[in-house]
Amino acid sequence: MSESPFPAGSEERHLYSSAGSYHLYGRRTYSSVTNPRRQILFALPRNQQEFLSAAPISYRKFLRDLEEAIEVNSTIAKAIFTHSIEAFDLEESILQGKEWLDITDDNSISKAQSMIKQLYREWSAEGAVERDACNGPVLQELERRFGHLGNDDKEKIRILVPGAGLGRLAFDLAVAGFTSQGNENSFHALMASQYILNCTKSANQHTLHPWITPFSNLRSRKDQLRSVQIPDVHPATVLADASISNRFSMGAGDFVSSHNNIYSFKTFEVVATVFFIDTAWNIFDYLETIWNVLVDGGLWINYGPLLWHWEGKEPPEGEYSTPELTLEELFEVITAFGFKIEKRVEGERSEYTGSGGRSMLCNMWQGEFWTAVKVPKPSNSPFPAYSE
Repeated sequence: MSESPFPAGSEERHLYSSAGSYHLYGRRTYSSVTNPRRQILFALPRNQQEFLSAAPISYRKFLRDLEEAIEVNSTIAKAIFTHSIEAFDLEESILQGKEWLDITDDNSISKAQSMIKQLYREWSAEGAVERDACNGPVLQELERRFGHLGNDDKEKIRILVPGAGLGRLAFDLAVAGFTSQGNENSFHALMASQYILNCTKSANQHTLHPWITPFSNLRSRKDQLRSVQIPDVHPATVLADASISNRFSMGAGDFVSSHNNIYSFKTFEVVATVFFIDTAWNIFDYLETIWNVLVDGGLWINYGPLLWHWEGKEPPEGEYSTPELTLEELFEVITAFGFKIEKRVEGERSEYTGSGGRSMLCNMWQGEFWTAVKVPKPSNSPFPAYSE
């Protein structure tokens, strides 16, 4: 392996590794998905091979169809990579070499594969069922509180969406009349959202096969190979309306580093977190940042589970991780931080980037929905306000 042009752990290394994962998506997906199964088939005794290869199972034909589906998905991955060259200022001199591809490991490839699949959830008509389960309550709560406002007053409601992912919630908030800013730290997600939001040419431009993996609990190959069209709406057409485009933005960077500072103090009327707070190494840092960015009396809306992402893992050097809190424990911390809980509701059960309801195994989430208002902290609070 050639020597890497980037030091381990550097932001530049993450950037080029993320770009490389989209560039290599097709090649690496073939090698991990179809090639091993073709080898398994050919290793069988001849009579078993022939039986599986003949109709009605037609396994060899299925593998060819699967490769075609991977190629279709690769079209999207290649488009994301091509757009990212300019959008993220990737250096042509580096891309012309091979060393930058050596840093693209299996973990980075897996993230690209996940992003390609998540396009189904965020930007297809079929994914609306999943979006409605978690984004829906947020949009409904905002409409209940601010729906009576005229357009000029509504756009004064500034909403921050940490962990914005592929950008759909932040986009929909702007379409609903609010001023929204998505914040995202993952280059994989930023590259995909940049492409969808800025470079797609029409609604339903791309065909996507979200369910080419996994291979277990399938009822039929038809289910595995079915497709959807993305994006279900054309963002560029919507954003061509200056009144909407001026209200929508996406920012890159770590949530805490980007917003737990004096420059972000009291800059948003609302913070909307969906499937986000359990990504914290230290939940106190997240709560402090949310409290910091909200104006006095500002609103925090949350929906999601507590799948603590870093459970059992060592935090980065110089960082501290909090233990995995229960929901009841978390609310004790939230109220101590200077939030008044106004509403708590158990969310409906739903999948998250699931099977579209066709698998024999469906992992269902039942997140918690709540609204909390920023209130003055007591003088004896163990968590003093940023300005103090």
